[in-house]
Amino acid sequence: MTTTTRAPAITTTSATPPTTRPASRPRPSLRLDDGSLGDRASRSACSLLGRAQIREEFGGPVGPATPAYPYCQWLVGSDAFLALSVEPRTSFQDATQYVTTLEGVRGLGQQAMIANNRYLYFTAAGTTYWLLWQQVGDFSQLHAAQLVALARDVLARASREDPWATRAPVPGPPGPAIYFAGDSTAAGPEWAWDTYHATSPELRTLAEYQVGSGLVSPEYFDWQRHLLAVVAARRPKLVIYMGSANDGQDLIVDGGFQPVGSRLWRKAYADRVAGIMTSLVKEGSEVLWIGEPAMQDPHLSQYMQVIDQVCAQQAARHHGVTFLDPGAVLNGPKASYESAVLIHGRPTVVRLDGVHLNMAGSVLLADYIAGYVTRLLSARAAGKSRRASPEAPSGVPIFHLTHQ
Repeated sequence: MTTTTRAPAITTTSATPPTTRPASRPRPSLRLDDGSLGDRASRSACSLLGRAQIREEFGGPVGPATPAYPYCQWLVGSDAFLALSVEPRTSFQDATQYVTTLEGVRGLGQQAMIANNRYLYFTAAGTTYWLLWQQVGDFSQLHAAQLVALARDVLARASREDPWATRAPVPGPPGPAIYFAGDSTAAGPEWAWDTYHATSPELRTLAEYQVGSGLVSPEYFDWQRHLLAVVAARRPKLVIYMGSANDGQDLIVDGGFQPVGSRLWRKAYADRVAGIMTSLVKEGSEVLWIGEPAMQDPHLSQYMQVIDQVCAQQAARHHGVTFLDPGAVLNGPKASYESAVLIHGRPTVVRLDGVHLNMAGSVLLADYIAGYVTRLLSARAAGKSRRASPEAPSGVPIFHLTHQ
């Protein structure tokens, strides 16, 4: 995760999201046709692998190839996906400038490696590709052999066919009801949500996290376009997003660097957040936007406070969007960082490090999220447009780990 050591300009006042919102909202008049968002490379990636090839390496069932900018995606089983991205006329150095090598790979194209974001990058004939395998709760296995085997299949088919001649894919059936996305801080809560809460068809969830990502650096990973692409492709009823931990960085505004918390920084960041919220709701999804709890590093914690303020303010201004403050269950007094909190009257460590949650913290937050999800989906099913309370829903936390 990339951060800056510059102290932010902190504004101590913030808007509190209201507990209600208007009873109705505009319905989308025209929806996007597919998740490529018109990007030919995302569409072409879908022609370079077959479902049988993926099933041979990772099992199944394997869903249809579905473009979701910036990649093509295949859902595998009930809790995993494979993604392939094609970057024409892009050198290996340019494609990997924001990552570092985790494991070198020989004999694959002109150059290849598995990076610290768990992508397998490989380059041949002036085109760079990357493959990502992601399964809920699988944080340690790189699956290098399976990814390399599929990469060889990609290069073999790319050498025989003209992927640019492929037609736009026919939209497939709707995907899981919930899409839970974010940066690495979302990975633990996604695992806990999938394990303890996504246990029925109406709560089935597509989970995705992108290490080191955020809204400040779309040149690394463009969440604004990708979230919209997944909604266009999968049509989830609810999008859960938790991805602010890497956004404590200066922004270039009007040609100059603006520090976190400054007036111009807040406006620029708010515009990005508002753009995402507007586009997702326009496509028909409810949005649950999760902030970040306090962090061990004081500067980073201040950054998160600023970002949470901006996101909460924008959520309050958008129909169909609810902001959830995880600090309500994870922070200490006066929004301070705490490595342990009281659960059932006992001090319990909830942090893996100064930033991420451990298993207990992930389960605690997932239980908290569950109350919001229940209210949002129930209101949607009833045809209402009501904002979930920003306070802890009744009966939360459940804290499943104590029952194992």
